[in-house]
Amino acid sequence: MLVFSCLPNAGRAQSAAESTRPAAIELDQITVTATRGEKQVLDVPGTVSIISRQELDERITRDMQDLVRYQPGINVNRQTTSTDPFANFGGFTIRGVGGNRVQMQVDGARVIERVTDGNRDFVDLPFLKTVEIVRGPGSVLWGADALGGIVAYRTLDPQDLLKGQDRLNKDKPYAVRLNSAYDSLDRSFVKTGVAAFRFSPLLEGIFGVSQKTGHEAKLTKARADGGRWGCPVPSTRFLGCNQLNPLDTTVWNAFGKLVFKPNGDHTFKLTGEYYDSDSTVNQLHDYNVVSSGIRNGAYIRNQVKSRKRIALEHEWDVGASFLDSVRWQASYSPQSRTFVSNRLQTLANGQQRFTRGLHDYQEQFSQLDIQAKSSFALGPSFHRLTYGFQGDITRTDYKRQDDVRNLATNVLTTTVAGGFNFANATTTRADIYLQDEIELLQGRWTITPGIRYATYNIDPRLGPGYVVVPGKEPRELASQKVIPQVGTIFKLNETYSLYGRYAEGFKMPTAEQLYTSLPSTSFQLIPNPDLRPESVRSYEAGVRGQFTEGWFSVGVFHARYKDFIQSLYQIPGTVDYTYRNVSQVQISGIEASAEYRLHERWLLNASLSYQYADQRVTVGAAKTPFDVNPFKAVTGVKYLMPEYGLEAEVIGTFAGGANRASTTDTFKQGGYTVFDAYLNWKPTSFVTLRGGVENIFDRRYFANLVGGSYAKTASTSVAAANPLELQTAPGRTFKLAASVEF
Repeated sequence: MLVFSCLPNAGRAQSAAESTRPAAIELDQITVTATRGEKQVLDVPGTVSIISRQELDERITRDMQDLVRYQPGINVNRQTTSTDPFANFGGFTIRGVGGNRVQMQVDGARVIERVTDGNRDFVDLPFLKTVEIVRGPGSVLWGADALGGIVAYRTLDPQDLLKGQDRLNKDKPYAVRLNSAYDSLDRSFVKTGVAAFRFSPLLEGIFGVSQKTGHEAKLTKARADGGRWGCPVPSTRFLGCNQLNPLDTTVWNAFGKLVFKPNGDHTFKLTGEYYDSDSTVNQLHDYNVVSSGIRNGAYIRNQVKSRKRIALEHEWDVGASFLDSVRWQASYSPQSRTFVSNRLQTLANGQQRFTRGLHDYQEQFSQLDIQAKSSFALGPSFHRLTYGFQGDITRTDYKRQDDVRNLATNVLTTTVAGGFNFANATTTRADIYLQDEIELLQGRWTITPGIRYATYNIDPRLGPGYVVVPGKEPRELASQKVIPQVGTIFKLNETYSLYGRYAEGFKMPTAEQLYTSLPSTSFQLIPNPDLRPESVRSYEAGVRGQFTEGWFSVGVFHARYKDFIQSLYQIPGTVDYTYRNVSQVQISGIEASAEYRLHERWLLNASLSYQYADQRVTVGAAKTPFDVNPFKAVTGVKYLMPEYGLEAEVIGTFAGGANRASTTDTFKQGGYTVFDAYLNWKPTSFVTLRGGVENIFDRRYFANLVGGSYAKTASTSVAAANPLELQTAPGRTFKLAASVEF
């Protein structure tokens, strides 16, 4: 699906003449991620969604799940298990493929991977310029972990604020934006200040600070009785099955960027980011529950997520006959999730014990990206080459420790790596790539082949408490892979064009998948250092049209994944769990989107996605369904009153229910229809007020349940710890925001 902005940019101060001019439909939305260079989205041989700063502001976007609310075929799941009582967001699922198979990056720098007791919700939204979502493999240009797609966050530049002053010919060397927003779902309150400065004709800077406070989501349409699962009696669950554990969260975000242009040929950027999310949950769902004679008391758990980044980038417009430009970027980004639990329990003999648990997961990314561009004519063809080197060293560290103190005897027992453990590792990637954009027939036909030579090495480091399983010892693994792709666009005329793309992808197993090891009396986690890399072959094709009053794009895709890695598979006849390769997963679908100006004041838009998937667990086995969300359509109508500074939008979401599932006991969510509305009012050139209502008719429904993780029925223990009702979508939700610019 393609997403285009069609209203003036947030923060644009309009002149009197401009204020009465209807907003134009923009057909020139630019993607940088899809081709590693600026390209109009409709000229890309593939499918890319662009979510602009304007759209983030107008819809008062709350978080990563809110970000893709109107992106059919893309989902973000809410985690509600006992191992994640914070209701974090696990990650993006694109075209049925999620987890670490989707590359997340901020200005090209990687975002931390997800482990079993972790998540990938490490990016806040206040300082983003755009979010680009590439559907399908992006491994040729961006590396091995872009197997299912890419979510690329791009941060603001000083010019994004200063250009407003330049448009008004104001001789002001600065621009300031203050913003606040409130969301009733989690009672979150965001306060943001960002300022850009032109220190001299050669040097500009942008700096910002944001704070967000929030609480647990109130799922007003969830049922306290547990719905189809039922809610266990109070002796097994203290809270109603419609309640998340009480939660308090504070997020701090700091951002700065300096842009130095000593002349017209060179641009240097120095960027720094600091993200810190501190959440404390009072785990009450199992409070006062007695198990094996032990009564649970207070259970306070704290989660700190941190992402830091410093990056230096240089762009050189060479202008030589053999070399157009060179760009390089070096970045360092340490990221971590520290999870501390403090639990008081009363033993069967009346004594009390206090348990302090620590889970700490860290990834430190050191990256270097060098990219060059050359262009030349060769006979009747014109070539634009993009080529370069991309490498990184990632240090992964995992620590788990439980300290148990008997308060009556003061005896302390320490357990290292209990419950779950995998070996630490250092991962090294060093890749080269080449893409050639070939124009034929005076630009009517473009063919874009590309190739990447990817190398991968993972070297385990055994930490304290790691138990080596004989025959499954962690060992260093290395792999090389040549990854090809080719795309094409043929312009039938000035209006219509055809596009097609073939792409391959490649992903090595993670340290967790290779080296998880934990012997136990009731179960055993067994490492599998023999896991094969995952791979994919993806095909897509479609037709597009551009008109004076609108555009459309319709396409189909088919992806064949090989050696898909399945998590924690139980070996038949044993209590052993391990990771294994599934022989094949096939996902096919249709995607379409369009926008049309019905009247100078009325804009219509629509998008849809349909997906169908199968899998073969072993070679020669019969096909069985693979869990995907089958159908979703989003339609919107926007009304413009520029003379009053008003813009109103109503959006309808129509989803089909799941009619296939990977097992006969898998819960299949039903279809639903939901309507939202947003109003933006700019009473003056420097003040903007916004409001929104989501799920206007307070509909009860389930969404984002991809992966077959919930069953039709559940045991008492599962229903008590992770009720299905906690996956109910939010009911009627209100949003308010205000911004001031000067």
